Amino acid sequence: MADDEPAERNAKPPHREVHSCRFSPDEWQLVVDRATAAGFSPSRFQRMAALGAPLGRRVNNHAVVALNRLGVNLNTMLKISLRTGQMPAATELSQLLAELRQQLSNLLSEP
Repeated sequence: MADDEPAERNAKPPHREVHSCRFSPDEWQLVVDRATAAGFSPSRFQRMAALGAPLGRRVNNHAVVALNRLGVNLNTMLKISLRTGQMPAATELSQLLAELRQQLSNLLSEP
């Protein structure tokens, strides 16, 4: 039985209780869509949401990459405009870049 002990210790406990929740057809479709977008089954998605587990990391990773690319482009434009002095909107670009950085920070710190 000593051989069985490590496997038993590492095994996740099965979910033994089943509870139901009622949804309208539109609500259920929203649950299914959000679960699919997050890469989870609807059941796992509901369990994680109910227990306060982080949900959107898989979806947010794509958003972070896209926003980061935008930030890099804006930063490059800002550097060129400051170097050449040809873009009068440099102040506006600086404000936009600061806002973009704040949004990225908020996105990464979401639970």
